[in-house]
Amino acid sequence: MAGEPEHAQKAFHDLDKALKGLPKNPAPAQVHKLRTSARRVEAIAGALPMDHKKRSSRLLKSLAPVRKAAGGVRDMDVLTANIRKLKQDGTGDSLARLAEHLHSAREEGASHLRRALNRQSKSARRMLKRYSHKVRSVLSVESNGNGHHATAVLPAAKHLARELASWPTLSGENIHNFRLKVKELRYVLQLDEKADEEFLGALGIVKQRIGDWHDWQELAEIAHEFLEPTRDYALLNRIDEITRENLSRALRAANTLRRQHMRAPITHVLGC
Repeated sequence: MAGEPEHAQKAFHDLDKALKGLPKNPAPAQVHKLRTSARRVEAIAGALPMDHKKRSSRLLKSLAPVRKAAGGVRDMDVLTANIRKLKQDGTGDSLARLAEHLHSAREEGASHLRRALNRQSKSARRMLKRYSHKVRSVLSVESNGNGHHATAVLPAAKHLARELASWPTLSGENIHNFRLKVKELRYVLQLDEKADEEFLGALGIVKQRIGDWHDWQELAEIAHEFLEPTRDYALLNRIDEITRENLSRALRAANTLRRQHMRAPITHVLGC
């Protein structure tokens, strides 16, 4: 794994590139890159010592409209990919009408993203450049080539790990927020070249499983709002069934993570 300064700088570089070069009609992969890079930068900013919070808050405030707009487009891309997995048989024109609805929502979201970029990208890139230099100096001093752990981000990682370890009983009501913390912890730990690879892998699996469920849950909500209960019963029933199956898988993965990796002392889990 790359050292923490290099990993952080890659996140800043990727975000700057995405802000600068996003085309008028961005491909799903380009939108995903923008959103993921913004999330990584947010996690880095949140993990740094308190004396850097004022500078980071200005950067995150400038990024928020773009990241949220990219999230709306990304959601439509993922939901469209999900309905392509469904068979047309037995659903009449339900699938085609839902696909067209998602396409329209995607176009509207892309327009919103373009407007957000026009307003925010210049100032966001300027602050991003300044902030990346500051972060590099902080992390370079912390690592200093001595092979030690990323002490600058260790308190944040410990705090997040403790939150996950003490999380209430998981359910469909709270598992999405659990995933947000899992993602944040994973981003922070990736700054540490000594982080436990097995633990990172387990976090990645949970992130994916819960994300799969959440995508189908969002699709179900949109489908029930847009489609007709009687006319489109077959498709709605199929989407609901897949959503339930994905929730069961997500809960199993999350509970396995807590059972296998979160019962040990947090300092051991984080390799400290």
